[in-house]
Amino acid sequence: MADQKQVELLRRDVDAWNRWRVENPSAPVDLSGADLSRADLLLGNLSGAALAGANLVLANLKGADLSGADLRRANLVGARMIGVDLERTDLRGADLRTAEDLTQEQLAESFGDKDTQLPEGLKHPAGWSAG
Repeated sequence: MADQKQVELLRRDVDAWNRWRVENPSAPVDLSGADLSRADLLLGNLSGAALAGANLVLANLKGADLSGADLRRANLVGARMIGVDLERTDLRGADLRTAEDLTQEQLAESFGDKDTQLPEGLKHPAGWSAG
């Protein structure tokens, strides 16, 4: 269950969120199941965040750091993904069907499985789990 104070801070002010992350580097970030639909998360530091089951429909993630984040079963339909760091990001079961500006290179740095839904023209990387 998401930490509502974290959700509110992130939605209200990404710059303040990023400062909080710098000041609290070991604080766990729990945004699992959070409704972040249509959120402007431009350049947000979401590295290592728990975002399993989160609703990121139409979210602006341009330039965000999602390295090491848990996005299992997250809904990223229509999310803006240009320049997003997906290194070691868990995308198993995530819905990225209409995610914008997602690249094959970004996917190759992440983890996924057969249930990860991708935009037309992108393929499941060879290293992803079959099940």
